[in-house]
Amino acid sequence: MAERGSAGWLESEGLTALDASELARLVDRTSERELRHRLIGGVREIALREIFRRMPEYLRPARAAGFDAIVAWQITGAGGDGRPDGVDEYWIRVSDGRCRLLSEPPEAADISIRTDPATLLRVVTGNEDPVLAVLKQRLSVRGDLALAARLTKIFAVGPA
Repeated sequence: MAERGSAGWLESEGLTALDASELARLVDRTSERELRHRLIGGVREIALREIFRRMPEYLRPARAAGFDAIVAWQITGAGGDGRPDGVDEYWIRVSDGRCRLLSEPPEAADISIRTDPATLLRVVTGNEDPVLAVLKQRLSVRGDLALAARLTKIFAVGPA
């Protein structure tokens, strides 16, 4: 069990075995500084891969009716040692009440979201409000802002 401020749980691929409730609890108990420190290198890759692998599981199909968009996610700090000059990109397609991770970059995205891995982890676990993250300039959104505003309603944020 992790104590407040400790992110030892991020040290192994055990992250992939955590359910949404446990992950949210551990993220909440981990200091911002520790999250940022640990989310570099191999742990960063594991965490990002797991976040985007799970994204289709958190879509609320009934609320996604009529939503049709490609969302480009740009996660900063991929240059190693937390340098902000590198970016990892992920793309999801939400349509017909389904979400799928795209393996190839699309020609164009309807929505582009840029953030760092710690903010992303806090937002997807329900530990940070995405609107406040935008106001704090820790998350930026470009493209169709009306569609982007619906994202928080069509995905279950944090534990169900």
